[in-house]
Amino acid sequence: MLLVTGVVGGIYLLYSVGWVVGGLRLQPLARFFVADFMFLPWFVLAIAAPALWFLAVWVLTRAKASWIRVALLLLGVVLLVPWPFVTVGVIG
Repeated sequence: MLLVTGVVGGIYLLYSVGWVVGGLRLQPLARFFVADFMFLPWFVLAIAAPALWFLAVWVLTRAKASWIRVALLLLGVVLLVPWPFVTVGVIG
């Protein structure tokens, strides 16, 4: 369980970095459509989402079976993919 938690926590950390890089790549495009005060809160929430998911699963599944915790952590791995980084990348 400790190994799975550590690996998934590392994936979430990489996801946060991916959201930073992908969001910064999309910022010039976002300025064309929306103002900075509309972009910034969602940018911050996108960066914090993997950490918030990890914390919520950790706190809410303390008394549950370990397979439930692993399933919810893996669900977060699927749902929180940094799509701007995946589609555009660093160079794109």
